[in-house]
Order: sequence, then C-alpha cells, then structure tokens
Amino acid sequence: MGQGVFTGLAMVVADELDFPWERVFVSSAPASSTYFDPKMGLQLTGGSTSLKHMLEPMRKLGASLKDLIAHAASIDLSIPKDSLTLKDGKVFYKNQSAPYGRFIKTAMTLRPSQEPKLKKESEFIYIGKSPPRLDIPPKVKAEATFGIDAKAENLLYAIAERPPRFGSKALEFNRSHILKLPEVEEAFILSSGAVGIIARSFWACQIARKELKVVWSESSLKGMDNAELYELFLKRMDKEPSKSTSSGSPQTYIKKATTKIEETFFQPYLYHATIEPMTCLASFDGRSCLVVAPTQSQTWAFDVTKNITALPDKNIEIQTPYLGGGFGRKSHAGFVAEAVELSKRVKKPVKLIYTREDDVRSGFYRPLSVTKVLIAGDSIPRLLSFKISTQPLMGGRASTSGLDDYSFEHTLIERYDVELDIPVWFWRSVGHTHNAFSIEHALDIYAQKFSQDPFKLRMAILKDQRAKSLLEFAKEKWGKLDGAGIAYHSSFGSRVVAIAKARLDKNSVIVERILVAIDIGKRLIHPDLVRQQVEGSVVMGLSLALKEELFIKDGGALSLNFDSYGLLRIDEVPKLDIHILTSDSPMGGVGEPVVPVIAPAVANSLLWTYGIKTNKLPIKPS
Repeated sequence: MGQGVFTGLAMVVADELDFPWERVFVSSAPASSTYFDPKMGLQLTGGSTSLKHMLEPMRKLGASLKDLIAHAASIDLSIPKDSLTLKDGKVFYKNQSAPYGRFIKTAMTLRPSQEPKLKKESEFIYIGKSPPRLDIPPKVKAEATFGIDAKAENLLYAIAERPPRFGSKALEFNRSHILKLPEVEEAFILSSGAVGIIARSFWACQIARKELKVVWSESSLKGMDNAELYELFLKRMDKEPSKSTSSGSPQTYIKKATTKIEETFFQPYLYHATIEPMTCLASFDGRSCLVVAPTQSQTWAFDVTKNITALPDKNIEIQTPYLGGGFGRKSHAGFVAEAVELSKRVKKPVKLIYTREDDVRSGFYRPLSVTKVLIAGDSIPRLLSFKISTQPLMGGRASTSGLDDYSFEHTLIERYDVELDIPVWFWRSVGHTHNAFSIEHALDIYAQKFSQDPFKLRMAILKDQRAKSLLEFAKEKWGKLDGAGIAYHSSFGSRVVAIAKARLDKNSVIVERILVAIDIGKRLIHPDLVRQQVEGSVVMGLSLALKEELFIKDGGALSLNFDSYGLLRIDEVPKLDIHILTSDSPMGGVGEPVVPVIAPAVANSLLWTYGIKTNKLPIKPS
C-alpha cells in the first residue's frame, strides 16, 4: 500500500534470523487464518497496526527459524548446538561455514520452538536502522504488479455503471441493445444495484456505457446538496442522542459558568482519492475462483468470494498485488464482490475497472459531520460539552474517538447517529480527523477570547506526562509562537504535536512551515519509514485542511474527478520540520496519527494572526 511494511516486517524477521538484507525478498500471503493478525483475528491492513501488532510474532518467527537451523546443523554435522555460531545467513563451525540452506531439509522435519530466545536490543543489526526499502527497485523499474496490471488468458473487462443519486438501484435497462454492440459479452444488474457490462476490451465497455438507458429507483436524497445535508445533520441534534455519556455535573456547571465559548463546526464528506481507483480480476470457472485484488483485507475479500461462489475454502485463492494507494478505502470488499459476481455470470476471467468517476460515485467517503463544542471554565477550561452529528462507523465508536486527551472536571459527550444512503467508510485516521479539529480549534478560540496562552492552557489540562513532554519539546524546537498555531492529539497509541505558520493571500491560504513531533512509544523499527509516513500524513492533513470537499448535488456526487475535487499540489507543500521521539510507553502506530493535527494547527495560526475562526473545512479565504 506504500507504507513500507514489506520492508519493516521483513527486516524484523531478518534481524532475528541474522540473515543478509541483500538476499531478502517478500511476497504477499494468501488469504488464510495462518496469516491472521493475532490481535484482530483477520488479515487487515488498517488502524496503524501492521508493525505494532506483528512485531513480536515476526521476531519469534525469525528467532524460531534460526533455532531450527541451528538444531538441524547440529544433527547434520554431529556437532553440539551450543558450539555453532549463526550469522549473516551462514552456520560457522570448526573454522568452517555453510549456508543456512544446506540444513533446511533437516530443519523442516523438526518442531519449532514456540518461545524462542529473542535478541537483546544491543544485538539488533537492522531494527532501529533504515535499510533500503524492498519495494522501491521493482517500482522504479516498472516490474511491480499493481491491481490494474493483473492479467489472465482470455481475459474479459468490465465496468459498473453507478446511479446518478445515492440510494438508487437499477430497475431495468436496454439489455438487448447493449448485447448487440461490438465486443460486448454480457450485461446485467449487479447485486450492488449498478449495471455491469462485460466486453472483450475496456474501450468496448466504455462505448457500450454511452448507449445505456437505465431506469433507476427513486432516491431519498433527490434534491439534496451540501448545504441541505449540513442542515439535516444539524437538525438531528434537536432529537434524542443515540448515546450520551457524562462525568461530573455538566448541566449544573454550564448554567453557572460565565467564562465559556460555544462553536459549531462543519466538516464535509472526503473522498480517498487513491491514485489507482478500485480494480479487481476474478476468475470463476464453476469449480474454483481466483481473485487478484489490491485489497487491504484478504479476509474480507475471501469472505465475499465464498459467499457469492459457495465454493469450499480450498477452492478459493486470493492474490494481493501492490495497492496504488489505500487510505482505508480498499479494506471495503464491495469492489471484489462485484468482480466475482461478474466472473460467475460468464464463468470466465473478468477484470473490473472503476473509472475515476465510477470510483467517486461509489461513495464510501469519510462521513460529513456537524459538531457543537462548548468549553467553560475560568483560568483553565473545566467543562467540555461535545455533541456530534454524523453517520456512525464501528458501531458509532468512531464518532466520538479521540476525546480523552484532556482532563475536564465536567464532560458531556453526545453522539447523534444519522442514517443516510450515502456510503461511508474508514478514511485515514477515521473519527480522529474531525474530532481533533473541533477540540483543538475550540481550545484556541477559548484561549484567545479570554487572553490565555494556548500552550500553557494545554499544559494545564493534558492528562499524561508523555503528552506534556512532547508539547514542551515541540515548543522548544519552534521557539516563540508569534502567530503560529499549535495542536495536540493522540491516536493509535502515538502522541503528536503540530505547529504551523499560515498567512492569508488574496485567493489562498499559504502555509509557510509545519513542525511535527511524534512520540511513537518504545520501539522505532525503521526511522526512514516513519519519517516518510509522517511527511505523507502532513501533506494529506494539509490537503484536508485547505482543499478537500466532496460536493453533493441533487443527491449525487458532483466532484467526479480531480478538476473538481481539490488536492494539495506539490508547490503548496510547506517547509517540514519532523521530529520522531520514543518513550517507555507501548509501541504506537505511525500511518494515521499525524493527519488529525494538521488542520487545527493551520486554523489556530490564522486565528492568532488575523482573529479569524474556522468553523467550516476546508479553509477558504472567502
């Protein structure tokens, strides 16, 4: 997916195995419980967990293999095991050496240790260093296979025509006419409600699409646009919350508090904007099914394939090529289900390709949200009232994630679920993006209104010393704030501080510099990979802050391509100052925690420089 875990996980195995890095290669595992993430109970790349969850299993894997080879060598050479030295892929004995491979046949007959001896930190040869990434040479040489590169003999192509409005499904279409068109093999209504067209070339699919005449079902969203959706989400707060939690005496304190601010924040739907849109090759012949899918979850891809084909497990194979970007979108298996259904119809290999417009119309966005934040107190905030209206993810838990960084004597957290026909899904850092913005910008609005220092205010109410130390470190590295904005947030086990300096130009917001300090806990595997993820997160967070908004018109997506869906451009990336820290805390994630703090840091800079509040994202000079 680009985040570097092929390298990160492999180097952990190679380190414990004492194997030369230049001889390491990696391939994706098939879908199987053998390869489950032990903490999640499935194969899923998400939640910034790849190294956090798999570090110890991979260390044990390398160490147990090394132990097996040593045991096998002692048998083959008739030499005591403790007199052998294993290093650099070789077994050293009696002034001689032999490669590990010489002993593999015997090793495979032995039972591996379930608790092998792991290295001490001082013995690491790769962990903590930055060996070359394994995926870069094949990508640079154009040898890497992405989902859209998948091939098969007698391959057919397919597209899925989406309804113009969310919530609609195809009722009927001019199938007999479509089937007469050149190269078209089949056309039918998919279970998803889209119209699938299968042809001998992708171009023929596109030509046939132009001839489609579809009768779509009515949509509950007909006539709706962004403004009306915001109003709908706002009105949801007039009814009973879906869930409410409190501590202290919030209702009593609100009535008597004189020092308080109350703000409403509006944040739009966000599209994942993966460079490679959804694509999947499925080959079902009635007896077996091969799926080549750039998926973040082999398990969910396997599950939908089994559900559609009703094949026994052993007759289903999931192959995972490189992903041209994921950000959460490619963990949803809907595109796999459509490809399998298309192939099942013709019992031939079919490659389904979403155009960019198909991809946008399919939905699965980060949810739109409306949030009301009330902060009250005296010299420091003592009460937080947080009310959010949004479409629920993870049973609603995502709606209120990331609200426990600060100590308030009184809290009222209310979640208002909105059920809507616009598909939503995990978007890099999930609920933390909108919640971090609401809380962090509201804190600075409070600080400015009552002439308080935003840094000292946070230091007074942050819960743990780890967070305070990180904030102090970032402030020391930056120096005097002088109109810079600061933001703090913890997520996925890591703590992050961002400081940004922004200014208003005639037609744009110019961000001149961003400092990020991240505390990832007690284990830093590959410093360069962490830095790459932090830099990418800053760019994505800044794109969220300044550019990204999915426009809805008449109940359907209006921003269908990159001419109308804003993304940060290369000349808009500011000077980046990245600091990676470790601590004694458990290992945290890296892929997502930085994204949430960027937008509030920029908004807070504009607040302190110009006195302008940002109640709606993205930030527009108008």
